[in-house]
Amino acid sequence: MRKTLLLIAACCLQGMTIAQEPVYRQASAPIEERVSDLLGRMTLEEKIGQICCPLGWEMYTKVSPDSVTISDKYRQQMDEAPIGSYWAVLRADLWTQKTLETGLNPRLAAKALNALQKYAVEHTRLGIPVLFAEECPHGHMAIGATVFPTSMGQASTWNESLIRQMGEVIGLEARLQGANIGYGPVLDIAREPRWSRVEETFGEDPYLISEMGIGFVRGFQKNGVGCMPKHFVAHGTPTGGLNSAFVAGGERELRNLYMYPFARVIKEADPVAVMSCYSAYDGIPVTGSSYFMTDILRGELGFKGFAYSDWGSVDRLKTFHMAAPSTEAAAKMALTAGIDIDVWDAAYETLQGQVEKGQLDVMYIDRAVSRILTAKFKMGMFADA
Repeated sequence: MRKTLLLIAACCLQGMTIAQEPVYRQASAPIEERVSDLLGRMTLEEKIGQICCPLGWEMYTKVSPDSVTISDKYRQQMDEAPIGSYWAVLRADLWTQKTLETGLNPRLAAKALNALQKYAVEHTRLGIPVLFAEECPHGHMAIGATVFPTSMGQASTWNESLIRQMGEVIGLEARLQGANIGYGPVLDIAREPRWSRVEETFGEDPYLISEMGIGFVRGFQKNGVGCMPKHFVAHGTPTGGLNSAFVAGGERELRNLYMYPFARVIKEADPVAVMSCYSAYDGIPVTGSSYFMTDILRGELGFKGFAYSDWGSVDRLKTFHMAAPSTEAAAKMALTAGIDIDVWDAAYETLQGQVEKGQLDVMYIDRAVSRILTAKFKMGMFADA
């Protein structure tokens, strides 16, 4: 009798513990319920943090050849308003000014991202893990990672199986260093040889691009890291060969050429994310267009993940396309169109003020945050944190 009572008491205590645990922390709860619970606990400022993605290579400090720590800048950003994602923490090139001396080898890179993640989980109110995104079109763009041929060289193999194996290696190397999302592959159709980024593409044939893209994404996502094809849509044939310039064409070219690789990759490989493009199609800036980013991407193609802006493309709705009169208007245009995360520029930082002034329905922010949190739960980031 005594053993029975003790067993009942233990079960009751366990039940009380589970009940006291927030739903979003309960691994057995459905993801939709966890997302809803977490979203309901977030302040507007915390929601804004989830949809902003600053540059990442200043987030660590290399103390010595064998030691690395998080930077004061990272602590400040996470303490003021926790950030949801960072781009290219581990990137090393002339732009980032990270060299073999100032950058991180794979071992230190893993330590750095683990330390950054640990701080986010343990020192923020809700402990939401950070999404670390890295450039990975032909290898993780970091010190010590394997460098594969550019996408044009990959396509020259005409071997989807080989590209899939390559994707597995790139995804594994990125994941072992702590990345959660890899930028790539580039699904742009390159039919303007004056464009300076032709080598980033699989070429000019939609079918070949699709086959290479499917293999890449399937292989890359095999190791628990998400893949982000880009640039949606019609970015690779800019007028005059100028990067970001508009692409001329009609519905037939849009659907038979430019949409085709994305349609097949989304259907057959299910990428976690998609990146929008800089350009305008037939005069319509894609990043600010609900027709492209919602009606087509989600409605017609069935994309279920979250959408990134290209680097600074939200603010370019104002500065380049002249489609928005202000940064605030550009941010509202992109968010309502379906861009869930704004990379690099500070446009989305204006959204909190717009909500508070009644100029923007918070529903659009909740929609974006829900998509991001859903991906984080699906990728097991809360379990790994």
